[in-house]
Amino acid sequence: MIRFRHALKTTIESHPSLPSHTVGMYGYSYLEAGKNVMTLFHAKGWDIIIADDLVSNTLSLFALIGGGLVGCVGLATNAAFPSWLAGFEGAASGIAFGFAFLIGLVISSIMLSVVDSSVNTVLVSFAEAPEEFQQNHPKLSGEMRDAWRLVYPAECGF
Repeated sequence: MIRFRHALKTTIESHPSLPSHTVGMYGYSYLEAGKNVMTLFHAKGWDIIIADDLVSNTLSLFALIGGGLVGCVGLATNAAFPSWLAGFEGAASGIAFGFAFLIGLVISSIMLSVVDSSVNTVLVSFAEAPEEFQQNHPKLSGEMRDAWRLVYPAECGF
């Protein structure tokens, strides 16, 4: 039971997408980076920001939409060239949509994962060094602080 609790705690502390920033910058192990990031966010009172995971959820929805759109292209292709899947008779439309959907989903997920990683990098960098951001980019820092105060007035702490 103690091992299970430890494994669960380790999994929770190492949010899957946030530690990669500190692994790349400081050379920590992935689990150590996850623990450091979670400690940083907890110390700042930003636990709710991690729990929201709004950007990742929104990007996942966009990946599904992208897959659906490419699936529709697969249906249109099947209608234009029915001989390509003629051997599948009644299942041709489903196969065309399903295959195209999977291709669209994979490509959309890969492209949007770059955006997700970028957002997480900005989030962790801002949590680690807001003063440096203010010093080097005062206008952008001001805009980001104003936006954070608007969305998370009690949690932002500045």
